[in-house]
Amino acid sequence: MRRSSSSVRDKRGDGLGRARHPCRLNPSTIAILISFSLLIIGSAAGATLTVAPGQKIQTAIGAAGEGDTVLVESGVYRENLVLNQGIVLSGIGRPLIDAGGSGSAVTLRSEGAGVVGFEVSGSGPGEMDAGIRVLADNCTLADNHIFGNSIGILLQEGRGAAIRNNSVQGNGVGIYLETSWENEISFNRISDNGLGVRAIKINVSESITESDAGGVSIKYTPKNAPNSESSAVEVSEIGFSGAARENRIFGNELLNNDQSADDDGDNLWSDGATGNHYDDFDSIEEGCRDRDRDGVCDSPRTIPGGFSVDQHPVASEDAILKYGAKSGDFELFLYRSTFSPGAEIELGFRAPENSSGRVELVASPLPSAEGEEEEGAEVVGAETGGAGTGPAQAALESRPLTGSSGAVRFTAPASEGSYAFRMYDRSGAQIAALPFSVAIAELVVSNATAGTCDRVNVSFSGAPGFENDWIGLYAVGSGDESPLSRRYLDGTDDGTLTFNMPSSAGSYEFRMFEDDGFTRIAASTPVEVEVSAGVRVEATPARASPGEAITVTFWGAKPASAIGMYEMTRPDKYMIAMLWTNGRTCGTMTFAAPRSPGRYDFRLFEDNVHRKLMGASNVVIVG
Repeated sequence: MRRSSSSVRDKRGDGLGRARHPCRLNPSTIAILISFSLLIIGSAAGATLTVAPGQKIQTAIGAAGEGDTVLVESGVYRENLVLNQGIVLSGIGRPLIDAGGSGSAVTLRSEGAGVVGFEVSGSGPGEMDAGIRVLADNCTLADNHIFGNSIGILLQEGRGAAIRNNSVQGNGVGIYLETSWENEISFNRISDNGLGVRAIKINVSESITESDAGGVSIKYTPKNAPNSESSAVEVSEIGFSGAARENRIFGNELLNNDQSADDDGDNLWSDGATGNHYDDFDSIEEGCRDRDRDGVCDSPRTIPGGFSVDQHPVASEDAILKYGAKSGDFELFLYRSTFSPGAEIELGFRAPENSSGRVELVASPLPSAEGEEEEGAEVVGAETGGAGTGPAQAALESRPLTGSSGAVRFTAPASEGSYAFRMYDRSGAQIAALPFSVAIAELVVSNATAGTCDRVNVSFSGAPGFENDWIGLYAVGSGDESPLSRRYLDGTDDGTLTFNMPSSAGSYEFRMFEDDGFTRIAASTPVEVEVSAGVRVEATPARASPGEAITVTFWGAKPASAIGMYEMTRPDKYMIAMLWTNGRTCGTMTFAAPRSPGRYDFRLFEDNVHRKLMGASNVVIVG
């Protein structure tokens, strides 16, 4: 979700942990990082030269030797710098190096060179013009603010670079790596660029045209290689796919770029635990869910352009399902919508600095005369619905609110029903209202008996409303940790789910649990399952889009049976796909709907040799 900053939450049972940000470093950490960087790249214990405003940095660079440090005092330096030796260029008070619209502001041509603590801007518009251009191995760029360049950081044919804790903002390309590997790009803030991060691989025989957007680009074969033979040597050196010596890209913030990332190579977009924060992939609506509230999306983020994947993308608080009511800077929120009678309720709130007020728990909120919410108030969450202001009601409980954020605790009423929290400012004016329910969880099955593999509907009500609430199918008498199958409720507090019963006869039941744990809150009556008779094949859904999953349920299969997918009226030998039942007499299997629109069916055979037809499914229309 696009934002200038974001936070994620620590994992807690109630989901109201302290906010944290995985990519921002505090001042002491930055100081340690800079010192560590200087220690690494200045380990030769060289001399120190100082440059004051009005002096030329390049003059000091020319006078410095291998391992020396050039300290630059705060000021504006309009130069195009070239570091031809392994020296450290270190800024005091963030001096500005301005290329004046021509060439690159700083070029590193010697191994072990470093640039720490500068503002860098004003590169030329050329294809290889950059704020900082690195043409050597084992260089370090740290704690720089790089803005207003054609390319922010350009790394060409280099390895072993450490690019850390830089702000790369407002460039055509944020960070661009060409023919480079074994580099670490970590904990940078990459924002407002044409493209945040790109990795490009050019193979021996063909060229890939770069995007107009630009961001971080990695090319594995020199763009201007003199001949194909030299290109082949370099590709062989790093591995054709780049998989042997990947660049590591992790802990970075990618915010408000036209495109976050692009990579057609094989690079590591996390360090095994920490990935990157993408503002276009950090919320539920963008495909990021954080069910376990550990600050990491439950699913990986595919990096456009190739096969690279960030296995640990950073989640924001918007990746956790919550129920809230907002009015300006005031907010009330819960991570569940329903509570059992007498349960503890932890209500989160946010408010402007130095504000105070109170929250009241009231019964059955009434709609306003116009049937609308309070002007300026917004109710958010999957199932909160509207919360009209209505006339004043007697408070069942009241709690004071102090500070800009926190949580207050209430006790759920003893009677089932609809309730609301109402937020008031210090003058007594109502600001926001958040509805919730008090209910006892219940499970009801549609059938007391069923055949093996038959579908049974299970109705539930009074679920807490956590995204991770779930219902499991169990053999009667088995432990809660051994479900035969399970389904998440995805934040709904009531509804109906369909389960396929097991392939073995016996007594079974359904149990409901809260928040991905094993706290049982409801159980159904038993369902007696008997062996199904006859042969059947059923396919759902009856209408599907190309590539959509089609579930086929079968009964009465033989030990060597197989099921084929066919275009209607086509002979049995012209199957589109075939799956084996693997000795099961009944069960389910999944096919991908064909890419071509049409009418299809699924046919059950005794085996895939003689293809003696046992039965066929209903027609599925694709398109």
